[in-house]
Amino acid sequence: MKDIWKRVEKRVDSEPGFTLLEVMIALSILAVTFVVLLGLRNRDILQHQEARYLTRATLLAQQKISEVEMAGFPDMGVSNGTFPEPDDTFDWIETVSSTPFDYAHEVKIDVGWKDGEHRNSVALVTFVMEEK
Repeated sequence: MKDIWKRVEKRVDSEPGFTLLEVMIALSILAVTFVVLLGLRNRDILQHQEARYLTRATLLAQQKISEVEMAGFPDMGVSNGTFPEPDDTFDWIETVSSTPFDYAHEVKIDVGWKDGEHRNSVALVTFVMEEK
């Protein structure tokens, strides 16, 4: 009986190749890995697009603040508008409000864009002083 088992063990150990179970386990691991990598890639694309919108909106808000500062002491109130092409997906809201000091106004620029159902935005605030 021992002699038979030694021959079987020798034969099994000496055969090269993989068993069907080993191949199935390897394919399962590969399939799960590919699904995870595909999900990460899709998420990366969405985050890249969001970062592009956020960066562009911040630059447009800085541009709008520069325009307000160059125009002089602003009147209080709210105004809004859109940007020309290629930035026509963005809109802006300018809010000028008073401060405890008569010679200073707070200027808030809110640049936003539609993302599906909701609106995302970037807001920058500055203070403009009246020159004497």
